[in-house]
Amino acid sequence: MTTNAAVWRGYSQAELDRQYNSRGTVPDVTVYLREYAERSAAAKASLACMENIAYGLGDDDRLDLFPVPGAGGAAPVLVFLHGGDWRALSKDESAFAAPAYVGAGAMFVALDFTLVPEATLPEMGAQVRRALHWLWQNVALHGGDPSRIHIAGHSSGANLVGQVLMTDWQGEFDAPADLVKSACFMSGLGDLEPVRLSFRNEKLGLTPEVVAKVSLLRRGAVVRCPLLVAVGGNETEDYLRQSREVAKWWAARGEAAQLIAPAGRHHFDAVLEWADPGSALFKAQLALMGLA
Repeated sequence: MTTNAAVWRGYSQAELDRQYNSRGTVPDVTVYLREYAERSAAAKASLACMENIAYGLGDDDRLDLFPVPGAGGAAPVLVFLHGGDWRALSKDESAFAAPAYVGAGAMFVALDFTLVPEATLPEMGAQVRRALHWLWQNVALHGGDPSRIHIAGHSSGANLVGQVLMTDWQGEFDAPADLVKSACFMSGLGDLEPVRLSFRNEKLGLTPEVVAKVSLLRRGAVVRCPLLVAVGGNETEDYLRQSREVAKWWAARGEAAQLIAPAGRHHFDAVLEWADPGSALFKAQLALMGLA
């Protein structure tokens, strides 16, 4: 058996595993996970926050909502879907961007959802859809504008953004086709086939059928809205390639697509760039929400 045999786009197994080992691109990933958590705790301490709102009947059907003081029902709503390889993190580490976006006039929502192995990726996507539908029905009660719901996801959360973009909101939920007004796809993958072929699948258990069902570049999209694609300039080449392909594919559908790759950023701090009011990525997100 030849160990250098190509398994994906000319990559050997060892090189494919390196391309999809995001944690291997930084000396200590816990530095960034700790920053997410500490900044999220500080956000809850400094802002008004409605914690653990139930959007469904499941134990994990919970969200934290950060309203805009004095906005009435006029604030656009930005829903953040955390990363963690579909297996880790929660809304409790997902509010680090709330101060920046609430300060700019957007309600910020950090979402919880059930993780692998207790849920499959399609089940996770269905859960996120239910949460967005709940927000469309109820967010006006908390000061948000249900006609201006925007989504953003990082890493595995970007895959969930992709699943949301596959949703027939009218047919499945009797909701507006444009329930989601824009999407931000950060450090994400439009095609999970290389993940299935990599070492990561030992924990994820992806099958070809699941890959086809949840990969944006394989299944396609129903939703039509502007898409912001972001990826750290120092991420691995296949992450960079996938981000370019997602942006190109979205534009080929006739939709607005923008790709931003902040120089010097990697898989775990590109999302912090998105939370920085001085960054081009933050300003691009505000523009999507009409807050530029």
